[in-house]
Amino acid sequence: MVGTNVAMEYLHQSVNPEVSVVIPCYNFGRFLQETVGSLQRQSYQNWEAIIIDDGSVDDTASRAAALAQKDTRVRYVYQVNQGVSAARNRGISLARGEFVIFLDADDLLTAEKLRSHVEHFRRCPQVNISYSKFRYFLDGKPEVCFANYGLDSHQEWSRPVSGFGRTSFPVFIRKNNFPLQAAAFRHVFLQKVGLFDQGMRALEDWDYLLRCILRGAYMESLRDEGSMTLIRVHPSSATRNVAFTDYIGRVYGNVSIELDRLRASSNAKDVGFYAKHLKRALLEKARRERKRMFKEGKGEIIDRIIGLGFLNFSGLLGISREFGFVSFAKAYLGALRKYLSI
Repeated sequence: MVGTNVAMEYLHQSVNPEVSVVIPCYNFGRFLQETVGSLQRQSYQNWEAIIIDDGSVDDTASRAAALAQKDTRVRYVYQVNQGVSAARNRGISLARGEFVIFLDADDLLTAEKLRSHVEHFRRCPQVNISYSKFRYFLDGKPEVCFANYGLDSHQEWSRPVSGFGRTSFPVFIRKNNFPLQAAAFRHVFLQKVGLFDQGMRALEDWDYLLRCILRGAYMESLRDEGSMTLIRVHPSSATRNVAFTDYIGRVYGNVSIELDRLRASSNAKDVGFYAKHLKRALLEKARRERKRMFKEGKGEIIDRIIGLGFLNFSGLLGISREFGFVSFAKAYLGALRKYLSI
């Protein structure tokens, strides 16, 4: 099966699911039984799981096929390796449920999560994205959970957000407010938003949620404290192996493209509001980049100041503009200390 260009599918047309759970999988076959097991233990059972094998070279194929043979709600699809965005897009195209959840192959759901989302959607027809709380756990210890990926804090970092773009965009444009696995989507809304950006190998979830917001999403958090996504932390986690900073600029670029689309549409009333917050986010990004560059090159900057001379005001002003006044002041004092020690 592995290495072919032909998709292998185990489709069970007798199933009429209300919830489609899309599970992209690349070399995570060892986790699939536990992940699918968390679906089988749900209090709500009208679901389908679509496992998209993204060209795995481990035993994903045999493990997924075995799960599909034992449970007709599990579907297995193979594709040549194209990345997680392409795998999710494939899942969207195959999903038959009214609601869609994206679940990574190494993560779990608590037993009430699906029921809580379905009831939330039924109770609140205006909601396009329903999202739950989430926790992180060290591989092998799902009973010990933390609020952060570093597994050293129980303090919530995600802000509760409920509403349309004027409420959610200022929060999400600064950083992603929750992992994609925490959310459930109306399928009809996903069809309106479109597909994930397949050129992104990281931050594709943040990029997609921002596009959802700019295309009119009303999102709301669940009130059920027991309904959660549990995110596994282990050495081969995707989060540990990608340089996210390489994709931040692309996220903001895609937002700019989306704002241009909005300007040309009949729904342009909020463009100015979004553009203002995008500008703030870009300024903050530039400030963080200057701070990072200053930290990495502080010794060279100190030497530049000494070389220019402490009274070369025009040259020193240029360094101040380059790195910001606070960083410049620190470097200037460091240069004085270094000069006097010589």
